[in-house]
Amino acid sequence: MIRTGFIKFVLLLAAALPLFLSGNVQALAREKAELDWSPDDYAYLHYRVESQTTAGEEADPKPNLQYVHFMGYEIGPDGVLIERSKPWVLEEILFQLGAFVPNTKSRAEDTWERSWNFDSVSSTQALSVTSSYEFKDRRAFDKFDCAYIVGTHKFTPDAGEAVPRWTRFEATTESWFDDEAKLLRALKISLRAAKLEKAPKPEDPDVSKNYLWDVEYRLAPIIDSRDTDRLKKKVDIAILDGVDRLWAQRNKEGHWPYSTHVRGGTALSLLALMMCGVDANDERVVESFKLLKDTEFVTTYDVAVSIMAYEARYISKEEREAFLKGEKANEGDRKLSAEDKAEVQRLTDWLIENRNEPNVMWNYKRDPENEARYDFSVTQYALLGFGSAMRCGIRIPPGYVRNLVDFVRDRQAQDGPEVKRVVDYQPGKGKRGKKDDKVTLSTKNVKARGWAYTYTATWDKDTLATSAYGSMTCAGITCLIAGMDIAENMDDETRREEFGGKSQYNNWLRQANDSLEGGMTWMEHWFSISRNPNKGRYFYYYYLYGLERIGMLADAHYMGTHDWYHEGASALITLQDDKGGWGNAVDTSFALLFLKRGTVPLRKRVVTGGSHD
Repeated sequence: MIRTGFIKFVLLLAAALPLFLSGNVQALAREKAELDWSPDDYAYLHYRVESQTTAGEEADPKPNLQYVHFMGYEIGPDGVLIERSKPWVLEEILFQLGAFVPNTKSRAEDTWERSWNFDSVSSTQALSVTSSYEFKDRRAFDKFDCAYIVGTHKFTPDAGEAVPRWTRFEATTESWFDDEAKLLRALKISLRAAKLEKAPKPEDPDVSKNYLWDVEYRLAPIIDSRDTDRLKKKVDIAILDGVDRLWAQRNKEGHWPYSTHVRGGTALSLLALMMCGVDANDERVVESFKLLKDTEFVTTYDVAVSIMAYEARYISKEEREAFLKGEKANEGDRKLSAEDKAEVQRLTDWLIENRNEPNVMWNYKRDPENEARYDFSVTQYALLGFGSAMRCGIRIPPGYVRNLVDFVRDRQAQDGPEVKRVVDYQPGKGKRGKKDDKVTLSTKNVKARGWAYTYTATWDKDTLATSAYGSMTCAGITCLIAGMDIAENMDDETRREEFGGKSQYNNWLRQANDSLEGGMTWMEHWFSISRNPNKGRYFYYYYLYGLERIGMLADAHYMGTHDWYHEGASALITLQDDKGGWGNAVDTSFALLFLKRGTVPLRKRVVTGGSHD
């Protein structure tokens, strides 16, 4: 006989069983996602600001965040940007807070944490942040099925008293991670932060600013930098729109002034327009060159770029197309009119007379009260101006190359990380181009050694920090190559006067090439098209033009394994604004000169030891 108590137990168990099974089924049914970043290495990813607003009346300043962009190889599987992409701007800090994933298979309700120390920053202050994350569920974003992740982020204060500094930093993030494409589709950030900043007047007390911002980022269409046919069509359109925008930026007097650089801004714009194929007989071009001739000489930049613009006026369409295709152009001096040749001679004479002697380098202009002052940026333009002048039939006297190149070598970092250079690279044809790339490395290690602005660059082997950065390393390389090119094109008598005998010249050339290899190695090691390496977003378009210049001067199709032109073009066609430009006339000119490969190649290639075709 079955006891009544046992029957009750069975009935209770039967009633509870659905609840028990339901809990286990829910656990088993928790939505899954593989949370790891793995975009194609050669995909250009650009996250645009979809919206940004203030949260409350106390918000000050207003949000002014810009895009975040990088190549696929610049982000790790956890969503953290690679070390060599430092220093980071505030946009990149906020992006990484929302982009971080555990790099593993996950289920809804899984949580994870991370502590951050953002100590290498640009245009903001250092931050220590503790983040907590939860994979909530799967949600659709546009047409994509994504893992929906929420994060909370809190500032860890330090004992510092420096001003400016963050005094509060809290944020929440909502992320839509596409685990099929292995990347983030969108990110919302609610920032609630405060920063102590200096008052506008030194005598006033420090002021607290409230960063109360709500921001949304969305992924723009991805650009495959290896789809060169499709990219070329977009580049052609970008150049046409950029030329129209540059014309629109000319003032009513016919100049393109940049701050006080009326001549320099005008000359740079004319250089870009000429290299983009604008007819030299266009009445606007003729008018602007006439105005240029009547504009005073102010700085080395202004005068040197003027010479480059005059040369560009006489470069044929066939030669420009050869530059763009990477083909060898017909050699020969430019056939300038007598009037233009006289003007180029006048400009060249000014450059010669205004070297900051007894310094072997150039300053903005000759300054007897500061003879020691020089910088690599302005000096590279003086040498580029000399190169243009020589191709226009102007003789450069001896005494302007040998000691200068020796000085450039002396100011290069004397140490750096030892790496094997890529001496030959053939991109693969596989789906991602990873497995069947053919890479040949140098048999010896080469030290990556770069340049800084006005001082000897350094590298610390303990911290691996360097004071060299991208745009100035491009400038140092340009000085070397341009100097060697000028020497190569000297007549025998001038070269003997400059160097002495042939053995002295060959020894100088060998030392210059050794320095050049160290500089090109630095560019390979710290390569980026998303930032000015080791300088963040400072002088970004200026850097890209410098990158184009050394690629053309060195006849280098690749920087290491990077197709510098197509990667850079991927960024530029995305960064072009709705008006067709890239900001002001100077940055628009730099962008156009990159896209059009506007640097005149050397007649005889220098030895760089790197990969060409």
